[in-house]
Amino acid sequence: MVDFIGRHYLNAEGQEALSQLRVNSPPEPKGTAPISMLGRLPSEECGCPEELWRLDGIDLLFHFEEDGQSEAFIFAGDWELETTLQARSLDDLRAKSFQWFADVMDHTEEP
Repeated sequence: MVDFIGRHYLNAEGQEALSQLRVNSPPEPKGTAPISMLGRLPSEECGCPEELWRLDGIDLLFHFEEDGQSEAFIFAGDWELETTLQARSLDDLRAKSFQWFADVMDHTEEP
């Protein structure tokens, strides 16, 4: 068994879904989502698709370009980071952006 780390979170929709999947009753909704989508809209500069996510208080913005040469940005209070990612679609860019975010966070947590 792997120990659960992090804050517990369950919203009402999750409670309803778990009531169909679990033998026992699910717990009551509580907590704040550790990951949430804040927006999906066209860029104000060029109209390309962008998504803004919040992951444990850190914002991740990614911008999909038609040629696939797309950007991802991390905004974490007093520091920012940017990278270019090659993506086939917005879904592909989302997956690569989340992986990049995880890699950056793993690297920054090392002693």
